[in-house]
Amino acid sequence: MRPAAVVSTALLLTLSACGGGSSPSAPTPSLSITLPTNPITSGTSVQATAMLSNGSAASNVQWSSTDQAVATVSSSGLITGTVSGSAIIKAVSGTTKGELLVKVVAGPAVSINIYAGDGQSAPKGSRLGDPLCTNVKDAAGNLLIGAVVTYTVMTGAGQLAAPTAPPTDAAGIATSGLWTLGTTAGAQTVRATSPGTGAVTFTATAQ
Repeated sequence: MRPAAVVSTALLLTLSACGGGSSPSAPTPSLSITLPTNPITSGTSVQATAMLSNGSAASNVQWSSTDQAVATVSSSGLITGTVSGSAIIKAVSGTTKGELLVKVVAGPAVSINIYAGDGQSAPKGSRLGDPLCTNVKDAAGNLLIGAVVTYTVMTGAGQLAAPTAPPTDAAGIATSGLWTLGTTAGAQTVRATSPGTGAVTFTATAQ
């Protein structure tokens, strides 16, 4: 009679030879999204690419954005930046999902606007009570920070206190020094300009 230990060993070898052991399952591939640039400038578009971890391109990808006011994405993965901020771009291919945080930054300056200080009046030769304030925006209406605005007296022979070329602050506002009117009664003007934006004109009345 064979010992019990020898029989058990033989049975184990037979099961292994016949495929009785279990093999590890293949790992589920993950999905990653890549962009040629990130952040994206407002008003521009970049093409996103969805790739599986096995090195192949994802197929039948469904794209979406968590904040379409900031960035939109087309059915082909073309992302367009709109206003400054952040949005998460998501891609789904079958049961595989991926996402990427996209930041949108302001574009170049295209417009300058009067924010406050226009239409004041004071006795001729005296100083106005409020400074002149403007803001600068890009094509999508984003307020720009750090854009230099130059204030210049055009008519009336008045004077502006410093600063006469302030940058827009954290709120997007460029604030001049106080305006002292000239000694001639009537309308007097100051022009405000910023590179790439044209100009706006402030008017005050000397009484």
